[in-house]
Amino acid sequence: MDSPFGYRQYILPWLILGGIALLQAMNGTRFIYAACFKLIHKYYGISRVQLNNLIVASESGRLLESISSFASEHLPAWMILIIGLIFGSIGYGVQFLCIIYHDEFAFNLSYQQILLLNFIAGNSICWINTYCELVAIRNFKHSHENIMALASSYSGFSGKIYTCFVEGLKGKKLLGSSNSSIFFLLCCVAPAMIGLVLAMLNCVEVTECEEAKLFPFMLVISIVTGVYATIIEPYTQLSPKLRVVSLVLVVMLPFVVALLVTANQLILEILWGIKVMPERDRSCQGLKDTIIDDKRKKESNTEDGDTKTLVKTVDFWLFYLMNVCGTTLGMVYLSNLDIICDLKGYHEASFLMATSSFSLFFGKIFSVIFSWYTREKSFKSKAATSVMLIMMPMPLAFFLLIGNSNACLYISTGIIGTGTGAINVIIAASTSEFIGSPVSFVHQTIVGSNVPIGILLFGYLAAHSYQREGEHDRKICMGVLKCHQLIFTVWGPISFIGTMLSFVLNLRMRRKHSQ
Repeated sequence: MDSPFGYRQYILPWLILGGIALLQAMNGTRFIYAACFKLIHKYYGISRVQLNNLIVASESGRLLESISSFASEHLPAWMILIIGLIFGSIGYGVQFLCIIYHDEFAFNLSYQQILLLNFIAGNSICWINTYCELVAIRNFKHSHENIMALASSYSGFSGKIYTCFVEGLKGKKLLGSSNSSIFFLLCCVAPAMIGLVLAMLNCVEVTECEEAKLFPFMLVISIVTGVYATIIEPYTQLSPKLRVVSLVLVVMLPFVVALLVTANQLILEILWGIKVMPERDRSCQGLKDTIIDDKRKKESNTEDGDTKTLVKTVDFWLFYLMNVCGTTLGMVYLSNLDIICDLKGYHEASFLMATSSFSLFFGKIFSVIFSWYTREKSFKSKAATSVMLIMMPMPLAFFLLIGNSNACLYISTGIIGTGTGAINVIIAASTSEFIGSPVSFVHQTIVGSNVPIGILLFGYLAAHSYQREGEHDRKICMGVLKCHQLIFTVWGPISFIGTMLSFVLNLRMRRKHSQ
């Protein structure tokens, strides 16, 4: 019988794809600020405004993705992963140790040190994402962009998975309490464990390409995972530990498929002597080098002069401000859901957070499906038209929030979450189309700066309003949505401006294509 590596064309694609998806699921750590606010407030005494600054620091760390992209051209992939894991361990691990041994050693981190640690933790995400992209290019040459978009949608499960683990280990009473430091520990350990396993799998290259068959199956698995994690799992009557087991099994479905496919091939060979070999796509050989070389040529052609020209163009600023008033505003709203949850009680908060996760995940999935099935079709300004259509209902969602209605709250959260997730995927894949030039390291940093700037502005407004309108003695808002009605009144027109900008940008791009 052949060695196990003789079946790598069957098992390795699924194992690697599952590893990338699982690493992305463990790498989406934006949720930690909402989950650990009471903990951070207890030990560091920071306010909501200062917490927003920590989120800005983390997002600013992600601006340096250009450094990891540049390093990937000169360092082996495994070293990119190790750097990311080290940064993540420093960013979250130091905070965990300081909190655990706070009373024993009486050691306090200054606010500036906490900002630096969160900056480093945010930058670690860039290195791990870059490693995942390198693995996807190496093993899925023709569809690595769609594979990465699909895998990145698993980052929407991060909060769900970590929370489920904590519930299973410590119980629900720990959640949101001042003893939830275990979240910091998990953010260090989980990505390291999965990343090292993926690095070992990536040592063996997938030489056969069956991506046209692989991707649709993975899409179905992702949808099943999303439905279970965001709709079915929150309402199961299982014990916390069994819920952890069931969620892990569902998230690891790609690994189960790998074993089933390999077992099926073994049965065919042993019982009937049939050996079905996938068609070898000769064009896959050396395609990774072609992709990397093309990327380098595009970036080498984009020097400082091109950057100065870019920032003077109307299309760039339309695109930049559209991002600020669209996806970034949606991210700020979703990150403030924990405040609304505190005001609405546990059961309603659980449903609201499930609605947020469900809509954000399936917004990304729908964009990936649309991109995959229209990849061979070309029509004028596809990306700009899609973004414009998706943004159209978002202003209405913000205006609906002004009314003190639970139904409006759930509907608006679904609309904003779906739009934010979908637009994120479209923009990530079509930035060069929007700005009209190849995306260099400098362009990537400039475009990405809209996220921390938007969070700084909009998040500050929300946090300041929450504190200003709260009770003076306990700093807690009275009423379900009282603290946020003024903010929703401001965010609605801002979202409408973003929609108008997307409309103008779409018209300009269609005119360019027609010429």
